[in-house]
Amino acid sequence: MNIFDIKNYIKGKNVLHTTHILSDCDGIASVFWGMNIFGGDYYIPFPELRTGEGLLEYLKLIPEKEINFNLYDVYFIYDTSNYEDVEFLNFENKEYIVFDHHGRVDKEFIANSVYSYINKSSANVINLYELSIKNLISLKDKILLSFAIGLYTDTLMLRTAREKEFFYFSKFIRNYKLEDIINIIYTKKINQYDFLDSLKDLKFYKINDLLVSVCNFKNVNQYQIFLDGLFDVLGIDISVGILPQGIKIQVKKAYVQKIYHRILIPFQKKMNIKKIHGIWLDFFDYKLVLSELRNY
Repeated sequence: MNIFDIKNYIKGKNVLHTTHILSDCDGIASVFWGMNIFGGDYYIPFPELRTGEGLLEYLKLIPEKEINFNLYDVYFIYDTSNYEDVEFLNFENKEYIVFDHHGRVDKEFIANSVYSYINKSSANVINLYELSIKNLISLKDKILLSFAIGLYTDTLMLRTAREKEFFYFSKFIRNYKLEDIINIIYTKKINQYDFLDSLKDLKFYKINDLLVSVCNFKNVNQYQIFLDGLFDVLGIDISVGILPQGIKIQVKKAYVQKIYHRILIPFQKKMNIKKIHGIWLDFFDYKLVLSELRNY
């Protein structure tokens, strides 16, 4: 993709940069890149996690600011290639350009785009960095630090990172420290007493040599804190978080294929459960999940 071709294409047009519902750091950093490279306005759905809120504050961006979508001619859509993730947009008489890194795409949605740049990778910011390098575009430190945050969070705080991800992470973070990233993404405070109170209901089940945890959380931020701090420390193989919207399941990397893809996804489809960003909406019967795991 030639960035300068796109610049010529959008000349004289009103541009809006956006990302998926329940935005995350990867999508937010991508939007920030697009604004700096192409100009234009932005609209960012409210983040799913406080990490996204922290990055928005650092970049001085406002989530879900009041906006008239009819004013724009071209949408730049980042970190998703599925229409259902951007249903808040008005696509009537609109053109759009997609930048994404996910393997599963909405083929019709992509076919109707003016341009698309989709390479499967750990984070969209890797693709945008590579695209910038190919087009001889130098990126400012603030963009690169936002890229580091996007990669850090999209790899479960580097837990799933390999050589390629660490290589790019070093390019992004430069002279900053990991501590700088931590200070940004955890700017928004939590209620420590609420979090500790939620752990009172924490239960453990031993199922065919698997350690499974089940716990109620008041919000997804609490559950993410549990996953970031206690999932590995307690030797948990599968965690079932019961949230107000439904349940969210975290599986240890070693069991993703054997358990998540072979057991949990077929179960989700059999039960006709709608899933958005990992949450099984309006499904709370964790005992059925435990029963299904006995097939492992």
